[in-house]
Amino acid sequence: MSSNPTKRIEEIDRRLEELPKGTLTYKKINGKEQPYIQRTIDGKSVSYYVKVSEREQVFMEFEERTKLLEEKKHLTAYAEGLKDILKHNPYLSAKVVIGYQNFEDFTCGQQFYVDKTHFISEWIREGTKITLITRPRRFGKTTLLSTIRMFFDPRYADHPEYFDKLRVWQDERSRSMFGSIPVISTSFGGCKGIDYKQSIRGMMGQLGTMYGHHEYLLDSPKLTDKDKELFEKTRWGLVYHETCYIEDAIRNLCKLLYKHFGVNPIVLIDEYDTPLIEAYTDGYWDEMITTCRQLFHNTLKENDYLGRAIITGVTKVSKNSLFSDLNNLLVATVTDDIYTDCCGFTEQEVMDALKCQNIDDMKKVKEMYDGFIIGHQKDIYNPWSIVNYMHDRQLRSYWILTSSNKLIGDIICRHPYDKKYEIEQLMTGKPIHKMINENITFQYLDGDENSLWSLLLAVGYIKAENVVKDNEWTECDVSVTNKEVMSMFRTQIIAMFSNGNIAYENFTRALIRHRTWDMIGVMEDIAEYSMSYFDTAKNKGKHAPENFYHGLVLGLIVSMRKEYRIVSNRESGEGRYDIAIYPFDKTKDAYILEFKVLNEHREKTVQETAQNALKQIQTRNYESDLLAYGIPADHIYKLGFGFLGKKVWVVSDPPEKDEKDQVRSEWDNLRFR
Repeated sequence: MSSNPTKRIEEIDRRLEELPKGTLTYKKINGKEQPYIQRTIDGKSVSYYVKVSEREQVFMEFEERTKLLEEKKHLTAYAEGLKDILKHNPYLSAKVVIGYQNFEDFTCGQQFYVDKTHFISEWIREGTKITLITRPRRFGKTTLLSTIRMFFDPRYADHPEYFDKLRVWQDERSRSMFGSIPVISTSFGGCKGIDYKQSIRGMMGQLGTMYGHHEYLLDSPKLTDKDKELFEKTRWGLVYHETCYIEDAIRNLCKLLYKHFGVNPIVLIDEYDTPLIEAYTDGYWDEMITTCRQLFHNTLKENDYLGRAIITGVTKVSKNSLFSDLNNLLVATVTDDIYTDCCGFTEQEVMDALKCQNIDDMKKVKEMYDGFIIGHQKDIYNPWSIVNYMHDRQLRSYWILTSSNKLIGDIICRHPYDKKYEIEQLMTGKPIHKMINENITFQYLDGDENSLWSLLLAVGYIKAENVVKDNEWTECDVSVTNKEVMSMFRTQIIAMFSNGNIAYENFTRALIRHRTWDMIGVMEDIAEYSMSYFDTAKNKGKHAPENFYHGLVLGLIVSMRKEYRIVSNRESGEGRYDIAIYPFDKTKDAYILEFKVLNEHREKTVQETAQNALKQIQTRNYESDLLAYGIPADHIYKLGFGFLGKKVWVVSDPPEKDEKDQVRSEWDNLRFR
């Protein structure tokens, strides 16, 4: 059954066609009321007697018909009220689907889409050659760049229907530029790896794919044989991982596109900072910054064929690190008053979306997900949480488990005590006053007191109010962004700090030694401390305990990153595991962790819940990625975690030795005070 009013009306109409037509009436025959169906055929009223054998079925069908007609009446009135909303944002009532980022998947109302095309008009009017936009992850940056690409790319010039109902089409200047400028688009989101070689192969793969999107140039009569040879040489050089082709890859493609179209192209680069963050946390910064600096220099500075460029990411990498010689760069961070609503949903957009999806829960949604601030624009919502909520119809934490927070964890591990008091103050709901430099200077993070606050602000975990800017510094009052983020602070962040110092050591030691009893002890003690202190029992959402422990374990194992790669919520086998831990040394054990809260309809004890979590790892073949990575099957340690409030149980495959006879270890004497 569809929750979309328009779709539901269509479903009702189809069902009404299947049900018997007419009116159910009664006539008195021999002193008894007898049922008849009265219909109008060819202008004449005709009655049909309902036989005794048919009556039960007929009565049920007419009762259903009456209810459907009443529902249709209410929905029709409701849909009439949506017309004004849909006039300005036409695809809010479309089906909500998870996991799509390409604008082509949203065109013409294929699925739910919030119109952000006004950004194109604003960007055209603003005019700066190079724009850097930083926003938290899952904030709509990738979809925005995809929208820009399809609007300007001449290959979509024959499809004005993709945009003619959207806001950008109302602007005459923007409309005149539709389909008139070639676009180069790439993303560095896949540039991840445990070392420079693996990460740079990801970058070359993305650049090679970028060339593949412009393969039509090989048939261009405006390109010389030498031009086409350059295209092929660069493309296949990238495919075969020859690093010498990276630094000129985008600049060369700009030149070839100019020759073909006669117009300097727009360059779009998504997740520009991912390779740098990965390089810093995994220890190959010097190699990666050298490559990126040269690529950006050649693309954005020494490039006569560049029209304009938009770069997006989460952090603002220090200009001295990456953009030292760019004078034509406009930066729009979360504290700047430009493009404030280009990413993220405004409160009005959320209200309209819920109404169009027939969801009457705005008060609860606001309480859970509201709180982001961009510039002076308050009440911004994270799109990932809102779309997932509309899809699942459950108020739970969606956004906070989409990242491992390894960079933040790295800083906290180096300075576990100095910032703990202020973090605890934030967790009580109180703001603190800070001077923050939003530039991230990775090579100085180790001794930089500012770095943690700058990162927390950039990733969206804290929000800035009462902002006063003084050159590179931002004076502001910061507080935890919203209720969803607060739950992450109470798990991952607290586990990274001092009480977590003993905890990570004990938990990781227990994990590596395969001691499930010790893991249970650590987690129950932290749950007792954290959940009592923050009174999370008041928030008994269906997934609250599961999210609490998932986040808690991510915080507890952050210290393992020097020897392991930690991955959260990744597809493998026939599903998506909660946490996988890959050893850099493939002779060591790998780990797969799955978390489940007790389901009283299926399980009677938390022990059964843990067994079901373990069974899910086994039956859904979650170990397939670890096997492909080169870990032998007998070195893959699977753990199922079961929860009921503050109670925890852990089971493993292979099972712990003498598990039944084991008693609690010395951890019971190390309770949190």
